[in-house]
Amino acid sequence: MKRILGILITLAILAVASPAFAGKPSIAILGLEIVDDGSMDAKATQFAEALTEALRQRARAGTGPFALAPGSDKNLIEMKLLSGCESEANACMAAIGAELAADRLLYGKVEKRSNGYQVSLKLLNVETKSAERSTTEVVPFGEASGAALTNWGKKLYAKITGATTQGTLVVKANVDAGTVFLDGEARGNIIGGTARITGLDAGDYKLAVEADCYLRHEGKVTVEGGKDATQKVDLEKNALAACAGGDIGPGGGGGGVGGGGGDNRIITGHVSDHERPGGGARALFWTTTAVTAIGAGTWAYGYFGLIKPNEGSPDNLSDPSKCHDETPEDSDLQPCKDGLTGKKLTQIGVPVTIVAGLAAGYFFYKGYIAPKKPGTERPLSSRKKRNIIVAPTVTAKEVGGVIHFEF
Repeated sequence: MKRILGILITLAILAVASPAFAGKPSIAILGLEIVDDGSMDAKATQFAEALTEALRQRARAGTGPFALAPGSDKNLIEMKLLSGCESEANACMAAIGAELAADRLLYGKVEKRSNGYQVSLKLLNVETKSAERSTTEVVPFGEASGAALTNWGKKLYAKITGATTQGTLVVKANVDAGTVFLDGEARGNIIGGTARITGLDAGDYKLAVEADCYLRHEGKVTVEGGKDATQKVDLEKNALAACAGGDIGPGGGGGGVGGGGGDNRIITGHVSDHERPGGGARALFWTTTAVTAIGAGTWAYGYFGLIKPNEGSPDNLSDPSKCHDETPEDSDLQPCKDGLTGKKLTQIGVPVTIVAGLAAGYFFYKGYIAPKKPGTERPLSSRKKRNIIVAPTVTAKEVGGVIHFEF
């Protein structure tokens, strides 16, 4: 019963794995042979073993033209001895490939040079017993280990087998439309939440994604030759009022103005006056309303708090002639002092209240009532500051004020 169960499990694994390699010829990659001229050492042996594994790893990925033949992890010297091959003649090497049940046989040698390790590779067609490709490269000593050696494995495998060194990047985002940047250059557009960028050289890229009314997303992505690299990107809405309220794109992070959070990330996109008309006018309406309130308060305090009609006005004093611009020295004339101060405050407050009130009414109409032309847009980066400046003017002969609006 256990034997039957084991067979069923094996068949199931083969059924799952076979689609990935269906239709691809198999390749056996023999361990590289070290040509020892007396200068080879343990580091050279480690290099040959690591490079062989890097070549096999590329075949295991299944993205190239060949699939790694099962049980083909043999060494070139070992197989030549077992097969009685005194040389690497095509006929004898083809017999080794047939023994390993491979359609192609990849083998080679490593020799030490003054500037690095010289790697010679050969690809043999087992059926036709003919060499299809061969290549020779020198790997510098400084690149004979780690990630650099892995990259050499990718490069040599691509060169000897004809596999592509380019990959594809698939970006899946929570927005319907946007732009994908790689290393600062626009390389693709998001359509329906997905962008597919082909023909990318293998390596690391700085990834950025921009979409209207969303915060710019930045990160890194690695692309491998012959593979699709999928990157999921979740953009956050910005906190600008012009972009708040209502979802944008699939799963767009909800409405409201909580998206930004004040983290100083870059905000990109456009503000649509068609969707949110009169944003600047509404801001100026509340500013001028506040100025109107200040002017009205100044006038009220000066007239009712200091002048006090019918109580301390100069017309009701026993000697009104003393009540001029000169300050009376008689303490009994304190109401007269207050009256003169109140008169000046009234002369300031009244014009400020009138002008600011009229401006508030105008901006209320422009911001909340007047329709806007549809389809007008401006980049967020070009939005100008809107300021209002109130400058009261008081001299010995004149009292007034200036209100300056800056768009």
